[in-house]
Amino acid sequence: MPRATTLADAAAAIARPVGARERRDIVRTVVAVLLVGLAHAAWGHGQLAVDTVATAFLVPLVLVDLRERRLPDPLTLGGAASVLALLLARSALTGDLGPMVEGLLGAAAMAGILLAFHLASPRGMGFGDVKLGLLLGLVVGARSLDLVLVALLLAGLLGGLGGLALMIRHRRRDLTLAFGPYLVAGAALALVVGAA
Repeated sequence: MPRATTLADAAAAIARPVGARERRDIVRTVVAVLLVGLAHAAWGHGQLAVDTVATAFLVPLVLVDLRERRLPDPLTLGGAASVLALLLARSALTGDLGPMVEGLLGAAAMAGILLAFHLASPRGMGFGDVKLGLLLGLVVGARSLDLVLVALLLAGLLGGLGGLALMIRHRRRDLTLAFGPYLVAGAALALVVGAA
């Protein structure tokens, strides 16, 4: 039976020295957040807080998925909760419920579509991708509900091309693909297309 995590275990994990890989991941995350901030300074679209907070969760998610083929709940669900809190705060401050409502609808739509794929083929689409859909759906839907389907289509296209390249490179058809990075890339491209 696995031992329960205690407060002392959590404190020991926090006090553990940061390794070279973790330092590189932190630098990549900070650079990505700064780039998002600079993009908003140049082309501002009113979602700076949402986009920078989402980026702070999405970069580590992509890195973990590429390395370990998993999307940890503290990052997927924690990111979704953080973005939702920002959307709620914005709605409370401005009185405009639109972005929050569209973000929730976007989260339901994206996670729902990914859940359908997961139920149809659990080995082909992991449940972590469904939870990532909550975070991405909130971010994309808050900008424009119409972009949610665009984000999924772009993710599918990019994932298909990535899978094909992987099969050609390894000359095998039975390879698995970390789909989280493609979901993130599809969402980012959809937001860029929507901002144009």
